[in-house]
Amino acid sequence: MAAAESTSKRIPYFLITYLVLWIALFEFVLPINKILPRPSIVILSFGDLWKDYRLPVNFLSTVTGVYFSIAVSYFLIFFLKSILIKKDHLIIDFITSLNWFSRYLPGMVMGLFLIYWFPFSAWTTIVFITGVAFFSLASKFGTELNHLDRAYIDSAKSLGADSKAISNKIIWKSIQRNIADHILEMHGYLWGLAIIFEFIKGGSGLGSIFKQALNYNDLSALFSVSVITAVTVFAGFHAVNFIKTKFIHWN
Repeated sequence: MAAAESTSKRIPYFLITYLVLWIALFEFVLPINKILPRPSIVILSFGDLWKDYRLPVNFLSTVTGVYFSIAVSYFLIFFLKSILIKKDHLIIDFITSLNWFSRYLPGMVMGLFLIYWFPFSAWTTIVFITGVAFFSLASKFGTELNHLDRAYIDSAKSLGADSKAISNKIIWKSIQRNIADHILEMHGYLWGLAIIFEFIKGGSGLGSIFKQALNYNDLSALFSVSVITAVTVFAGFHAVNFIKTKFIHWN
C-alpha cells in the first residue's frame, strides 16, 4: 500500500517531465517528424479540431454512450438481482450461454453485426456498450454470489427476515461494492470498445475523429484527441470511484 501511494505521488512529476521533453524535443530539436507534433501546431490547430472535426458533438456522444451505458447496466443488475439470485431461471440460462459464447467469439465481432444491422442508428454504440457492460456485471454478480458467506443469510433468516429483505439488505449489500469495483476495472476497457466501435461504424463519437485524423494524416489532431481522451478517462475513473466511495456502503 505504501509503495502504491509513493508511486502515485511521483506520477505528476513524470507528467511534467514528459511535457518538458515534448516541448524541448519536438518544438526545437525535431520540429519536422512523424512521431509527435510540434506543441505550437497543436495549440494553433485546436480551433480546427473544434470546428472541422466537430469536437464538442463527438466528445459528448462518446462520453454519453460510455457513462449512460454503465449507469443503465448497474441499475439493470440492481432491479434484476432477485432473478439473478435464482439458479434455475431463463434469464440466468441466457446470460450463462452468452458468457460461454463470449469465450470463443470476441464481443467486438457482435459489434460488427450491430453495425451491419443498424448502420445509421445513433443508438448502436449505447446498445453495444450497455450489452457488454451488463453481461460482464451479471457474470461478476454470479461469481460473487457463489462466494458469498452463507452465514449472513442464515443469520438473517433466523431473525425472521423475508426473502426480499435478504435480497436487498444482505445479498445485494454484500455484493454491491465488488460490483462497483468491477465497474472501475472495466471502465477503461469500455472506453476502448466505444472508440473502436465508433472508428469502424463512423458517424459521431471520438472514434470518428481518430478515423478522420488518420485519413487526413493529421498528426496534430490525432495527438490532441488522444490527450483529450486520456484526460477524460482519468477524470471519469475518479468520478466513478468517488461515487462508489460516497454512496456504496453498508447501511
